Amino acid sequence: MTRSSSTIDERSARLFVSIVETKGARIAGAVLHDYHAASATPLIGAGLLVPDAPVPVATSLVDHGDEPVNLEWSPEQRAYGYFSPAAGWVTVDSERLQVFRFDANAFLGRLTSRLDLPRSARPAERIPGHLWELGDVRLPGRGARVPIWYARRLTDRETWQQVVNYLGGRPPADFRVVVTTSATRGLAEADLSRHQFIALGDLETGGAALVIEPTYLAAQLKAGAATHAGDPVRHAAGFRHLWVGEREFKFGGDKQRQIIEYLFNAWEYGEKNVSSQVMLAELEFGLKSRIRDIFKGHKDWQDLIEVAGGSCRLRIRELLEADSPNAD
Repeated sequence: MTRSSSTIDERSARLFVSIVETKGARIAGAVLHDYHAASATPLIGAGLLVPDAPVPVATSLVDHGDEPVNLEWSPEQRAYGYFSPAAGWVTVDSERLQVFRFDANAFLGRLTSRLDLPRSARPAERIPGHLWELGDVRLPGRGARVPIWYARRLTDRETWQQVVNYLGGRPPADFRVVVTTSATRGLAEADLSRHQFIALGDLETGGAALVIEPTYLAAQLKAGAATHAGDPVRHAAGFRHLWVGEREFKFGGDKQRQIIEYLFNAWEYGEKNVSSQVMLAELEFGLKSRIRDIFKGHKDWQDLIEVAGGSCRLRIRELLEADSPNAD
């Protein structure tokens, strides 16, 4: 197994994204050791987090754990440490002094590992530490290649303006896709015409975190009109997320997402209700399948789906009415 295909679970992926979205994209080894040891291990093993210059500062291990102390090098101990009034000389393990940073090349290699890019394509850093051009990707259902980029820290106002200025000064021939680890809700996408910003979390499959799934990316582009931030009802690629007004519903299982897509399409075509039996049969779920069993463990699925009298539907009208300023 190569580093770009190594297994990264969802918890490790969330940790990695949180690090990438910090200003310096760095984290102290002591923090990883004390709070994220299990999640950090696969990230370090995959080369996504790599050692940076160590910092000779730590929190006191014996006196006041929340206070930083400056460390000194001890020739006798051949290690960094500090003098404690209570315990004398205290040696600090080297792993606690280490700082880790995200490795952009390793991450972007993993990110694009399933994409059909030209063999000569290599990530090109356009704004240092914030924006990379990845290449023109061939996607299912599209004749022409689509230019794809990656950006981080787009919720930072200064970074966003830098990205807008750079991309706006180099407009695409058709349109351009920017995948980001930043939250996309609230981005002023109107600042850039012919650009689509897509959150990485909407492009991952359950078994491949931090990797763009081509079919999800293609679906996101095809459904672009249904996924703009201003729409009251919209969904992410593969129906991993569905937003109705201010409510957000997340779905992890493939069967759950297929049912949501089926009911969403029925709602778009104006069908008030669909037969549960017909839907499950068309989705090839098996004769004994039941909707409530498929959504077992999903705490708020019944807020979104109504199942009654052998039929089912999305409760979009009720949810939007609940968001209305005139609602009781």
